[in-house]
Amino acid sequence: MAKFTKIARKDAPQPSRQSGRLNSRMRLYEDYVRGLKSGEVGKLIPDANESARGLALRVSRAAKRIDQSIATWVVDGVVYFESK
Repeated sequence: MAKFTKIARKDAPQPSRQSGRLNSRMRLYEDYVRGLKSGEVGKLIPDANESARGLALRVSRAAKRIDQSIATWVVDGVVYFESK
C-alpha cells in the first residue's frame, strides 16, 4: 500500500514538463479523432512495438482531451474507433 503524507508546496519539486515528442504524439491522436466524419470509422494497426490495447487507450484519452465521445473496439489486433 502506498504511504500518503502532506508537505508544504514550497518543499515539493516542480512538475515536469512534457517533452515535445510526447506533445506531438498526443496531437497526432487528437487529429485522428477530429478527422472522423459522420459515418466513418478510424482504423489503427499497431507497429511491432505497440499493443492494440495501448493504441485504443491513446485514442480514448485523446478524445477525452478534446471533449469528444468515441467508441473503440479491437478485432484481431486492430483498433477501430468512431464518434458517438
